[in-house]
Amino acid sequence: MTDRKGRAVTRGSSYSFGDTATAQERLDLLAAVFDPPSRVFLRTIATSPPALALDLGCGPGNTTRMVRDVTGARRVVGLDHSAAFTRSARDRAEGAGLRFLVGDVAGPLPVPAADLIYARMLLAHLPAPGQLAAAWAAQLAPGGLLLLEEVESISTSSQTCTSYLDVVVARVRAAGAQLYAGPLLGAIPLRDGCHVLSDQVVTHPVPAQDAARLFRLNLAVWGDDPWLAARFGPGTAARLDRELSLIRDGEVTWRLRQVAISRDAGPR
Repeated sequence: MTDRKGRAVTRGSSYSFGDTATAQERLDLLAAVFDPPSRVFLRTIATSPPALALDLGCGPGNTTRMVRDVTGARRVVGLDHSAAFTRSARDRAEGAGLRFLVGDVAGPLPVPAADLIYARMLLAHLPAPGQLAAAWAAQLAPGGLLLLEEVESISTSSQTCTSYLDVVVARVRAAGAQLYAGPLLGAIPLRDGCHVLSDQVVTHPVPAQDAARLFRLNLAVWGDDPWLAARFGPGTAARLDRELSLIRDGEVTWRLRQVAISRDAGPR
């Protein structure tokens, strides 16, 4: 679902990066940059192929295909609030076992209890992430796994990247969410029968030029939002875009929190 300016909207919060063609290009780059640590996480935790996996906030399907390929899941359902993204995901689907649905990740999940539920950098755009994660865990099949990846922190020596991050943190907060959702995963109010299986923070350095390209795609989606000029001054988006385009050297380091939650198998 989108608002009148084409920005994607979730219940209680607007997704800050949209669902336009530029936003899809951003998600394709995000997959190229962050799939390596995600693949290790999935391969390490999901040691048996799930019969049914659910990829929340699937976007154009990059993560859905990754979940299928890494875990060997027989069926993977990608769920996203954006009809544009789910259409793209269906068009780009290759091989068997993939299905894509439009739906609200904040409500009852529209599939039978999944053996694996996966979400990467999704809770950062939703209100009450801890409660939402607990609700997802409660909808797992007995013995199922909920795998979450969120940003713990981002560090850089580039003042331009720092200035950009100050803007994007405020932008996401204005939508009612928190970009650095990783620390919030340490206090998920899990219901009876669910417990944390693993909780780790991994360091992922990214070439600064790739990070700057990712940041510029974000600016292309919402840089003309009047909120940005009102909050940070006229010309901020254009200045940041120009300065980011000049970055060639260095790196930006993400610290990613990876949490695995299991639901008890119950009596045999």
